Amino acid sequence: MHRPISEVLRTGGVVIYTSPEATVHEAVRRMAFHNVGAILVMANNRELVGIFTERDAMRRVMLEGLDPKSTPIRDVMTPDVIVVPSDTPRMEVHRIMRQKHIRHIPVADKDRLLGVVSLRDVLWVENLEKDFEIDTLRSYIMERPYPTYPA
Repeated sequence: MHRPISEVLRTGGVVIYTSPEATVHEAVRRMAFHNVGAILVMANNRELVGIFTERDAMRRVMLEGLDPKSTPIRDVMTPDVIVVPSDTPRMEVHRIMRQKHIRHIPVADKDRLLGVVSLRDVLWVENLEKDFEIDTLRSYIMERPYPTYPA
């Protein structure tokens, strides 16, 4: 329950990012290639300046009738990105996601970006833990003999 969010990060993964000058079309192609729902926007390949998600594509591009092939990411990204350190408890990250209505949070230590966790990642781990707990309790209940009372 108080385990750090770093345990949810996929090991060996690559941080998927694009530049603010990239078009929405280019960013979405990169997201689709890597099978992710969000892409970080990095200036000079190192400074986090925003995040662009599938939801942004739907609401800020498609719904507004913008052309994905000519719209730069900087015009439709979310600029104020919430970033958490790797030792943040997973339940705290889940609380932030619920409270802020966001589905992706970058994880970083100091100036080193480690990756992005999604709400799906967090919930998947929580469900695994709950399934394990349920199985453990079932085993305990089913295998424990009932107490016998004297007649």
